[in-house]
This record gives sequence, C-alpha cells and structure tokens, in this order.
Amino acid sequence: MESLGTRFDRETTGVAPRRSVVPTEEGAKNRPEGRIVVGLDGSYGSAVALRWAAREAAELGVVLDVVAAWTDADPERPTLDRPDARLSVARERLEHALANLVRVPIPPERIVATPLHGAAGEVLVARARDARLLVLGTSGIECPTIPGPTGLYCLRHSATPVVFVPAPDA
Repeated sequence: MESLGTRFDRETTGVAPRRSVVPTEEGAKNRPEGRIVVGLDGSYGSAVALRWAAREAAELGVVLDVVAAWTDADPERPTLDRPDARLSVARERLEHALANLVRVPIPPERIVATPLHGAAGEVLVARARDARLLVLGTSGIECPTIPGPTGLYCLRHSATPVVFVPAPDA
C-alpha cells in the first residue's frame, strides 16, 4: 500500500496525493515551482520522505533537491572529530540516500544533492523558498506521525507548503 504524506500549509491541512542527473545548483534554485526540496538527516523517517519526494518529483517532472544540513562542532564541548568530519558525514548521508533511490520504480529525471552548512530548519526554509514543496520525515518515537523540532521550525517559518511523510508502522 502506498503511503501518503500529510501536507501542512498556512491555510489548509489535508492529504497530499502521490504523485541521475545533477543540474547546476543555480538553475534548480531559480526555477519557481520546479523543485521539491527534501531534508535528509540519516534517519529512517528521512529515508521514507526521500522516497516519497522522489516519486512526487518524477510524477510532476520537477527537480528533486536533496539537502543534508550540517553544523560546526560546539566549541564548548571537546571532540575528537577532525575539522571536516561533520561535512563528511553529511556527504556520506547524501551518497547513501541517493544509492538507495534505485528502489524507486521511476526516479526523477534530475536530482540535486547538497550538503549545506547551518541549522537544519533555517537551511531547509531558505532552500525551499521558491520550491513547490518542502518534504520532511517525522521523527517521533512514541508518536511517529508528529514532526520533530526541525519539522516544527519549518512549519512555522516556511512560506512553501511543508509535507510530513510518516514512516510506515514497523
């Protein structure tokens, strides 16, 4: 059975219908309504959201814009990380996720995958400014259909409709 994402925007709450190549980043960013942005954090929920967003992008014929946000290590906390460790983790998440997109029966024609520096919510809202949708997974353990802190930030601050894709029951 196909899962449906829950679509939230400022005026309606309802259900969103279900619906590689790397173009230049500027070309994808400047085409309004020509992108679906999906946030990737390495969780199972974000992997489910990525698959949903890939199917939607393929059906609509738009660019799938996959974003993995990363931040610098907290200077107040000691760490054994090498200086570029967090960027490397973001890149690895993207590579792993894109490799798993082969499971999507009809992948999108164009995919942009970008590790972006900054707080996840802020990065995603900024990246999705002119996109058709911003797609996120849910992260709640006790209630897996409730968005986590990043999702709530995006819901409050994004002018772009936000779709939360709940993970199927385990």
